[in-house]
Amino acid sequence: MVRLALTRLSAFVLTLFAASVVLFLAINVIPGSAAQSALGLEATPQAIARFEASRGLDRPLIVQYFDWLAKAANGDFGTSFQSAVPVGPELLKRLPVTLELALLAFLVANLIAFPLGTIAAARHRKGADRVFSTLASFLGAIPNFWLATLLVMVFSVWLRWLPPGGYVPISEDPGQNLKLMILPALSLGVVSSALLLRIMRASMLEVLSRDYIRTAKAKGASERMTIWRHSLRNASIPYINVAAVELGFLFGSVVVIEDIFQLPGVGSLVLVGIINRDYPVLLASALTITVFVLLANLIVDICVGLLDPRRSKGSQA
Repeated sequence: MVRLALTRLSAFVLTLFAASVVLFLAINVIPGSAAQSALGLEATPQAIARFEASRGLDRPLIVQYFDWLAKAANGDFGTSFQSAVPVGPELLKRLPVTLELALLAFLVANLIAFPLGTIAAARHRKGADRVFSTLASFLGAIPNFWLATLLVMVFSVWLRWLPPGGYVPISEDPGQNLKLMILPALSLGVVSSALLLRIMRASMLEVLSRDYIRTAKAKGASERMTIWRHSLRNASIPYINVAAVELGFLFGSVVVIEDIFQLPGVGSLVLVGIINRDYPVLLASALTITVFVLLANLIVDICVGLLDPRRSKGSQA
């Protein structure tokens, strides 16, 4: 198990390095001038040249990258081109918002998908299975920004039950924090639950068709015992793998949702960086989201190794 964890950790570091290279190159080749965006359309060529020279933008990309990497390794992500504010502290201030949103949405998705997928498999080709399968197809076809708009219209504008946006830290007012986070979490979690529901259903059906399940039924095991004691653990392994990918998807999806609900998270910082061509802000915030996507997969790989010892032994062979 230790060897599996070390292998996954090495892959994490290499993948993160490759992702940083791709992000750095992609950000530096997008159309638009960071200098002109910061100085304005009336900026002279001399002013643009001074701006680029002062921030090292006139050097070769490979030199810029390794200079940025050396500083980032020490926690220095540079200074915003627009506001001249250090990016690192701003990220740390916004990170709890994005983490809370992604984890709440992940909780919503699993609270919907895990039980409904299990029930659908247990009632295969019956009414519950048809209803939940149709529900999964419907939810999977809804864009999360459309659902977010609909939720605001219903619960904020018409019913006036929940505020339409804003953020209060949970340390200041837990009740108000929850009210403000319910709609964003539902917007992301409900849509993500569609895929997880289908995966849980398919995984449970595959496990329920195995010989040892038929043997357990032949020995007189009840349907409830067959599902909860003999099936769920093995059915959960592929489900957890896909759930990790969905957690990464949730981190990547916060950009639009945070903007809709005016949440001061990392996702909205990505949007600010894109609009302003603010390379330090965009690179640091996009890489932060990438780190959490990779961390989610790393943790799940290790958890799956614990759930399925054969996988761990196979990795050490």
